[in-house]
Amino acid sequence: MSNKNTKITCYSSKWLSRRLDDVIDSTVESIGCFCVDPVSNFTRSRILTPKTLIKFIIGLQAHSLPSEVSDYFTSSETVIPSVSAVSQRRDLLYPEIFKSINRRFLSSIDNLSTMNGYYILAQDGSDINLPFLQDDTQITYSQDAVVCQYHLNALYDCINHVFWESRIDLPTKKSEIGARIDFINQRNYPENSIITADRGYESYNLIAHCIENNQKFVFRVKDISTRNGIMTSLSLPDETFDITVTRTLTNLQTKEVKKNESNQFVFVPSTSVFDYLDACNHFYDLRFRIVRFKIADDKYETLVTNLDENKFKLDDFKDLYRLRWNEEIAFYYLKHAVGMLYFHCKKRQHIQQEIYASILFYNYANLIIQNIKKNINLKKTKYIYNINVRSALTNIRNYFRNQIKESILIRNIKKYLTPSRPDRKVQRSIKRQSPKALNNRTS
Repeated sequence: MSNKNTKITCYSSKWLSRRLDDVIDSTVESIGCFCVDPVSNFTRSRILTPKTLIKFIIGLQAHSLPSEVSDYFTSSETVIPSVSAVSQRRDLLYPEIFKSINRRFLSSIDNLSTMNGYYILAQDGSDINLPFLQDDTQITYSQDAVVCQYHLNALYDCINHVFWESRIDLPTKKSEIGARIDFINQRNYPENSIITADRGYESYNLIAHCIENNQKFVFRVKDISTRNGIMTSLSLPDETFDITVTRTLTNLQTKEVKKNESNQFVFVPSTSVFDYLDACNHFYDLRFRIVRFKIADDKYETLVTNLDENKFKLDDFKDLYRLRWNEEIAFYYLKHAVGMLYFHCKKRQHIQQEIYASILFYNYANLIIQNIKKNINLKKTKYIYNINVRSALTNIRNYFRNQIKESILIRNIKKYLTPSRPDRKVQRSIKRQSPKALNNRTS
């Protein structure tokens, strides 16, 4: 399973920037599809053309909006737009334009790496705290506390370090499984992919949707000792195993169902969601593979999958699932290095623009990093050295804003490297995060 297929082709930062520009240009040609009023919006000549506005939002940093405008238009020979003009132009633009640019940009890159011919995609979600906005219809209340949050669901490429798809949900309507099903049905990612997910995605409905849409998957589920889960009603040995089972899901409670519920049938109550059972279809056969392996002396991991047992052996799943944790690191860089926490407004439409634009910039930057990494020749040292992502993101943003040349970009990225210590263990520190105040930014 460790056969990683890396494309030999290596693209320069200039080539990737031109490709992104081409995608933005072609998107701007159909700007009416992403405007509040497709007839009149962006029809008159202004300082902030659609392309300028889009690139300005993609290149936003963690400064105040007046500083961002002044910094971005420093080398411009035209009149610098006012902050009010920027906000008014942003009112005309739907956030989905950045998702469209992102999909088309990634699809145009033909040197992405795979593992055994498959893209390894991980599904996960993360909460994003929002600035408080009076009379906001999206504010929710939890135990008498005000909650101003979005929940970002994203599909992450664990090998190429890019986000293929994303969706913003409200915390009250948070449905990671529903987002995953929507991603499968829309299929805005490579066909030859394997989806991995954590225990929060344990669902018969999701497994059925994957199988019906011919989507390969590897989901972590609760172990056999749990009281509620897919493994609960199965008679399985407390050891390492690799077996294939067939479960018949039904919305009926006949004598036969009750008698064989622990071995064959799974009753689906009306309060649960399963899209393939209705008044006409009372039974649905679900066949999947269960893999259980030891990760410590007294600890096991259990996975369900539909991968071919002749192509993917028991040991292969350890490598597959280990890659999933790259998405946790990606969310960290997306928030704290790209600056997705530092919003420049309170309007929810503008915040959504910045969230999707941050994802687009993260993808653009990581493609540059991956292509530069291929050309770095490192001497044999005690540790393997990798590119310092935080420093690289800063330099790539300056390059994107035409503030440094490509040669300076490559020099700065190669200068700052960090050692990789795979056996290092540090206790995870989880702290509550709050939105960064708009009136407390560096100028």
